[in-house]
Amino acid sequence: MTAPLFLQTPGLRQFATALDIERQAQLTKWGEQQHPDGTGPDNANARELADGYRAHNDHDPTEKTWQTILLEEVYEALAESDLVKLRAELVQVAAVAAAWIRDIDTRPHPMLCAHCGEPIPVDPHSHTWHGPVPAPGQPYSAVPRYHLGVEYPECRKAGG
Repeated sequence: MTAPLFLQTPGLRQFATALDIERQAQLTKWGEQQHPDGTGPDNANARELADGYRAHNDHDPTEKTWQTILLEEVYEALAESDLVKLRAELVQVAAVAAAWIRDIDTRPHPMLCAHCGEPIPVDPHSHTWHGPVPAPGQPYSAVPRYHLGVEYPECRKAGG
């Protein structure tokens, strides 16, 4: 029997759930796969690109983006031929992806009606929208929302 997994990092359980759902979809579509790594010395420019992104990220923090951070980690992995180090680099890639997803999930998102595309007003004293409950691993910002006001009869119908 496997012990329950206790994840303490905020957002990591949601990420792990979404990751598991995606892996199940991949297994259903392609089955278990095995391929050559395609990393190491044959990837001549990967180390150069990794070093370039690291220098960029270290040079000016205002220019650092999730894209440049992730690419630095990806190119470090692509440059690696030692399997232990490659695995460690791929864990770093996954950790950066988890951090980026957490950042997206915790940003304030504009509420737009999934039917008409217009903004849904926010009223702290009443409900202004309706929509489905998020699936496991799905952030609240990713589920469709619909106008609830009586002035939006088509939106109210579209949302079920």
